Amino acid sequence: MSGVFMLQNASPEVARARLLSFFTPSSVLSGPLVTPPPSAIETVTPAWSKPRIWSQHATASVCPKNKSALVIHSPAISISTTGTEATTSPQTHIEGPSYTSTSHLGYATQPPASIEELYSNAHECMHAPLTVPVGLVNQGNSCFASAVLQMLVFCRPLYMFLTQLRMMVPQDLSNSTPLLEAIFRFYSEIPVVSKQLYGLVEKSVDPILPDYIYDAMRLHKRFDLFQLGHQEDAEEFLSLILSTLHEEVVLVFARAMQRKKSSASLQQRAPKKSVAMGDPYAAYPPPMESDNSSDEEDILAMEVQRPPSPEQDEWLEVGQKGRTSLTRTSGNTDTHSPVTRMFDGKLRSTLSCPGAKTSVMVEPYRSLPLDIQSSHVHTIEDALRHITEPELISGVWSPQRNAYVDATKQVRIEALPPVLVLHLKRFVFDEFYGVQKSTKPIHFGMSLEISPDILSTPCRRACSLTKYALFGVVYHHGRLASGGHYTVAVRRQDDSGWIHIDDTYASQISAEEVMFTGHRSSTHNGQAYLLFYQKVPPIM
Repeated sequence: MSGVFMLQNASPEVARARLLSFFTPSSVLSGPLVTPPPSAIETVTPAWSKPRIWSQHATASVCPKNKSALVIHSPAISISTTGTEATTSPQTHIEGPSYTSTSHLGYATQPPASIEELYSNAHECMHAPLTVPVGLVNQGNSCFASAVLQMLVFCRPLYMFLTQLRMMVPQDLSNSTPLLEAIFRFYSEIPVVSKQLYGLVEKSVDPILPDYIYDAMRLHKRFDLFQLGHQEDAEEFLSLILSTLHEEVVLVFARAMQRKKSSASLQQRAPKKSVAMGDPYAAYPPPMESDNSSDEEDILAMEVQRPPSPEQDEWLEVGQKGRTSLTRTSGNTDTHSPVTRMFDGKLRSTLSCPGAKTSVMVEPYRSLPLDIQSSHVHTIEDALRHITEPELISGVWSPQRNAYVDATKQVRIEALPPVLVLHLKRFVFDEFYGVQKSTKPIHFGMSLEISPDILSTPCRRACSLTKYALFGVVYHHGRLASGGHYTVAVRRQDDSGWIHIDDTYASQISAEEVMFTGHRSSTHNGQAYLLFYQKVPPIM
C-alpha cells in the first residue's frame, strides 16, 4: 500500500456498491465484520419514509448468536451474509445494536440503556471503532477548522458519545441545535471499517466539503469573528466548538427529560395504554441522579464554610492545621455535560500576602496553556513544571498593614480531565515587531505521566489516573502568526499507526515523525501547537 495517497476521484458505480459492503455506517459502534463475497453483492433501493430518528438514516446490527453474520442497513443497500451465502432484501424497519460485544481494542462494549446513562458515563469511554481518514476541502485558509474537525473524529470519547447520542434523539428541525446536527451529519460521512478491510477502503473515499458545519456556525454569534478565507487560531476555534457543543448537548438532554416527563404524565392519565403505542422514552427508567456531592474538600476532610450570600462564589477553607484561606471560583460550574466532563480541568491559583489570609482562585481550563519561552523549558514535562513555579507580585495592597507589599502567586493543577489538551503558546507579543511565532522545538512523547509535584493537594488525593497516551497533534507551519498553515497527525483507533492529514491529503507517518517537530521530515515541517492526550485506563 502506498505511503501517500490523495482522497479524491470517485470510483465507478459497481466498485462503489461493492465498497459500501466493505464498511459499515458510522452508527455501528462495535462488533467484528466479515467480508461478503463480491459476487454476491447487489444493491436494492427500498422506499423510504421521512426519518424521525437520526438512527433511521443508517445503522447495522450483528446477530449475537452468530458472530459471523453481518447485516448492513442503509438507504441504498441491505446485505445479509452468513458464511459464504448472501441475500439482499429491502428494509423498512431499522434497529440499532442491542448486544454486548468486544471492540477491536479489546474492551467490552455495552451500548447505554438510556440517554441518562450515556449522559452520565460518556466521558469514561476511551475506545472507538476504526475510521478511515477522510480529507476535508480547504475553502481558502480554512485549514485551522479542518485540523480541529479531524481531531473531533479521532477523539474517542467524544466520537462515541455523539454517535450514540445521534441514535437516541429525534432530528432537530427547529434549528435550535444547528452545530450538533452538523456534527451528526459529519460523523455519518466518516466510514467505519474493520482492520482487515481498512486498506481496501482508504483510497476510495472522497474528500468532504463540510460547508454545512460552517453554515451552522453562522447561527451562533460567538463565531462572528471567524471568517472563512482568513487564517484563524486553531486553539480558539476548538474552544468555541466545544463550548457550543456543550450548550447544545445540555439543551438536547433537557428536552429528552421533558419528553420523558410528559410521557410519564400521559401514562398516569391513561394507565391501560401500552408502552409500544406511546412515547418511546416512556420505556426508559427514571433519570439517574448525578453524584456531584463529593468534591475534593470532602476527600480532604476539610471544613467548608459557605458564604451567607448565595450569589458569592467564594468560601473559607479551613485546613487540617487550622489555617484558613479565602477560595473563589470563576466560570460557570453549575451546568455540566459529557463535553465538559471530557475536556475541562481546573487550575488552583494561590496568592499569599503578608498580613492577610491566603487567597485561592479555582478556575477552569479547556486547553491547558503552556509557556514555552523560558530558557529551561525544552520538553512538555518542563513546561508543566514551569506552571507551578512561584511568581513574585509586587505592589499588592495589604489592608492589615495599610501598605503595598510583595505577594507570592503559585499555580497548581486542581483537576485533570479524561481528555487533556495542551496548548503550546507559540505566538508571543514583541513590543517592536508585534505578535511573533516561536518555532522553538519542544519535545514530547507518546505517553505522558503527570508528576504529583504539579498537582494541588486535593488533586493528588482524588486523581487515581495521571497517565495519558497521545492520540493527536495539531501542527502550525510557517513563521507568521497571522498566516501559515495547519495540519494534524492522528493515532488510528486500533493503535496500529499514525496518519498525517493535510487538507485532502493523508499519509502514513511514523511515531518518530509525529514527535520530531521543528525539523523538516519526509511528511511535514510544522511545529506542534496543540497536543491531545487521553487518560490510560488501569490494567485489569
